[in-house]
Amino acid sequence: MNSKLKNLDYMQRIIDLLIVIFSWLTAYYLKFEWRLLGDSSDVSFERYLGYGVLLSIVSIVAFKNSKIYGDFNSSSLVKTIMRQLQGNAVSFIVFMVLAFFSSQERLSRVHLVTYVVISTTLLIISKIIFHNMISKMSNNFIFIGNGQVIRDYYDNLIKNGRAKILYWIDAPADLEGINKIDQMDLSLLEKEDVSSVIVGYDNKDINKAYDYLEKLSELIIPLVFLPDLKFARVGYSLKDFKGQPVFHINDPSAKPLGMFLKRLFDILSCGIGMLLISPILIAIALIVKLTSKGPIFYGQVRMGVDGREFKMWKFRSMVVGEQNTEGWTVKDDPRVTKIGKFIRKTSIDELPQLWNVVVGDMSLVGPRPERPVYVEKFRAEIPGYMIRHKFKAGITGWAQINGWRGDTSIEKRIECDLWYIKNWSFWLDISIIFLTFWKGFINKNAY
Repeated sequence: MNSKLKNLDYMQRIIDLLIVIFSWLTAYYLKFEWRLLGDSSDVSFERYLGYGVLLSIVSIVAFKNSKIYGDFNSSSLVKTIMRQLQGNAVSFIVFMVLAFFSSQERLSRVHLVTYVVISTTLLIISKIIFHNMISKMSNNFIFIGNGQVIRDYYDNLIKNGRAKILYWIDAPADLEGINKIDQMDLSLLEKEDVSSVIVGYDNKDINKAYDYLEKLSELIIPLVFLPDLKFARVGYSLKDFKGQPVFHINDPSAKPLGMFLKRLFDILSCGIGMLLISPILIAIALIVKLTSKGPIFYGQVRMGVDGREFKMWKFRSMVVGEQNTEGWTVKDDPRVTKIGKFIRKTSIDELPQLWNVVVGDMSLVGPRPERPVYVEKFRAEIPGYMIRHKFKAGITGWAQINGWRGDTSIEKRIECDLWYIKNWSFWLDISIIFLTFWKGFINKNAY
């Protein structure tokens, strides 16, 4: 990132913080001082000011984790605005939770709604202004390399239409419309109006990258190196260990704040949900017990996050005894009881897993857990299978809402699971839960 972009990035962070503070105080004055939003009782300004400081701190962290800043070249305006909306929503939710537990006094709902409206409006306006400022800046690049990693970067870069490739050294042979050159006096690059020099080779040609990096590191132009991390199926992170950069491979990108929200949502939604549907749970339990011999619940060992085994609970849907053999169920399976066919088809048999979520074995959303015996089989057959255990197992998931559930392709299911882990966000979970209800619980592939 060149110095102009860095300055814009810092300015944007400061302005966003000022917007949060301004919106909070404006909402206070509209409600309590100017009384433009209805009659109000006197409240302590110092108390609301203290909450404003808390909100500001939470917002700084939430905005940073929402990846609003720094991604100048690949983010469209729509994507930037969506990230800002997500960041503002997350900061507000976390703030409300902290405010609820930190004081018995309640904040004005009118004040809170006013803050959300003002802050969201101003933050979106600020993103539009900064996006226009950045779009007017020169974005001239020099590319070096011919691997897939630099091709992918180029494809993503030109989508926003603001990038210009001055030269491409050692370019892919099939690339058209680019000023290709075989060699260049790298010392002349400092005389060019260059935003960044991009170096990218696949691992098999990494020595070429090292040769260029050794020469370019002596220059003052911004330098970007693209590592070949195609084997990082669900993400990676770059961390500092006593001054040494360290890549953590297949390290999910989920942030601690996001995982806190995910766990909090799991506990609250499942706890409240179990209370609300308790009459239904009791009715199903009685029907299962009265229509066939055996226990009400069936617990099966499954493999969860980090390979830890746990017992996953279901309403029993199959007969017990010698006639019940191992193996997946098939169409018209004689082991399935009459009521079992219905509760399996409608996914009602999965409801006891709400308890698995409450105790922390599972989450509402995540890859479906599998039995250890099948895990050992699939890990030898399907690339990336074990990586899905980097995330807590779920009752529903990305694979399930896309139709890959029951007797369907394991490969497609794993592909969806890995995509979910790599692209996880709290809002993706909310979307999956909504789509689970929207598409219904009927599973045509469940037997």
